[in-house]
Amino acid sequence: MKNARKQFQKIFYSFLFTVFCSLTVLAQQRTTVRGTVVDDNDEPVIGASIIVKNARSVGTVSDLDGNFVLVVPGENSTLIVSYVGMTTQEVRATSRGTIRVVLKDDSQILDEVVVVGYGQQKKVSVVGAITQTSSKVLERSGGVSDLGSALTGNLPGVITTASTGMPGEEDPRIMIRGMSSWNNSSPLVLVDGIERPMAGLDINSVESISVLKDASATAVYGVKGANGVILITTKRGQDGKATINASANMVLKMPSKLPNKLDSYDAFMLRNDALEYEIGLTPDSWTYMMPQTLIDKYRHPANLEEMERYPNVDWADWMFKNQAFSENVNVSVSGGTKFVKYYAAIDYQHEGDLFKEYDNGRGYQTTYGYNRVNMRSNLDFQLTKTTLLKTNIAGSHGVRQGPRTAYEYNIWGSVYTTPPNVFMPRYSDGAWGYDPVNNANNSVSGLALSPQNTRTTTRLTTDFVLEQKLDFITKGLGARASVSWDNVFLEENRGVNTTDGALYKYI
Repeated sequence: MKNARKQFQKIFYSFLFTVFCSLTVLAQQRTTVRGTVVDDNDEPVIGASIIVKNARSVGTVSDLDGNFVLVVPGENSTLIVSYVGMTTQEVRATSRGTIRVVLKDDSQILDEVVVVGYGQQKKVSVVGAITQTSSKVLERSGGVSDLGSALTGNLPGVITTASTGMPGEEDPRIMIRGMSSWNNSSPLVLVDGIERPMAGLDINSVESISVLKDASATAVYGVKGANGVILITTKRGQDGKATINASANMVLKMPSKLPNKLDSYDAFMLRNDALEYEIGLTPDSWTYMMPQTLIDKYRHPANLEEMERYPNVDWADWMFKNQAFSENVNVSVSGGTKFVKYYAAIDYQHEGDLFKEYDNGRGYQTTYGYNRVNMRSNLDFQLTKTTLLKTNIAGSHGVRQGPRTAYEYNIWGSVYTTPPNVFMPRYSDGAWGYDPVNNANNSVSGLALSPQNTRTTTRLTTDFVLEQKLDFITKGLGARASVSWDNVFLEENRGVNTTDGALYKYI
């Protein structure tokens, strides 16, 4: 018994000794670091962030005098000291004396420029209401094929309103700081300094976009800039070897939610319920009630004849696909030498549509679709040390296809206006349904049998810009001359135009 007690005491004392040694080693590893953070002018930096590298949960901030105290895991730790607008510094932690950290202004941030009405200006010196975004931000807008839609949510004060959403007509309506006029609130759009639409511009070819919003920023444009100005700068080549960039993406589009409506069975059941409540006021209402045996045939037809005699049509299912695809492929090359810098790009865009396709037996399709090819070449020639010649050549060719109709609403309107029980969109014998009593619209036949309309838009833009530095007169003085040609070729109402002559029937 005594031997067991002695053995237990040895184990207990050994455990205490081990714990004590562990605490001693842990205490020896932890180091208290003291330091001061100042700027170039030896002024204390208040609120500078000090964290331990690879252990970001350990950190503190400098006080009103720029001082800080931080307990770090050991003297081999590295401290990361940062502050907004200043370059980040890394220093080695030490318990000997006080660490002095000098943070310098971040020249990259201070030298950042924005495009304004009269050229470029340092961002820190801009006093007007100007906001800017870059190509990297725009290219992150997934599922967007046009530049106008890419601005949505990326520029404060810029309001975009969705258009019809048809392929080739997805450019939104753009307003800056809301509607300023009942007539036209669209801003002035300048592409490389020339007034042009952004519809035929590829997102991947844009370097930056500046939006001038208030009167002081848009004053140089006069009355044209009353609704704001959007300045688009395209990409240009840089010195160095040729850089080739290629990208391809495919977007799956589907309706987020479609409004629900009652089918034939539920509609007649609801009507019978309403008529039961009306019998007390209008005893003749029972004559309008439909027998349950007939209502059941709308949901559970016994054969094909009953299904066509008692239709229960889901017009949304007949008209719309579950999804549509959009594809985009872009290839660009850029580079340059001391004499010439170049940037060239080609882009292909295809937009599918949610409308279904039906064989009309006439050898053509009338569903919507859009295909576009963009090309751009920007060249900079350094003729002399003070003379620069810029040439911009860009072109786009877009083909939009759809049914030829003056009232596109009639194409999809029956999805929510035509009752599900009036007729079948198309019967088993190939005849199209119609309603001679109430003239209900058959959107399926309207889409399939309409004449085909192809609209082709071709744009060709050419710019020549000559810039001459006149520093020998006074530093910063220069002259700029530019010549631009814009050509737009529009062809519409092309395609197939046939008389109807189709077979319709009403059961």
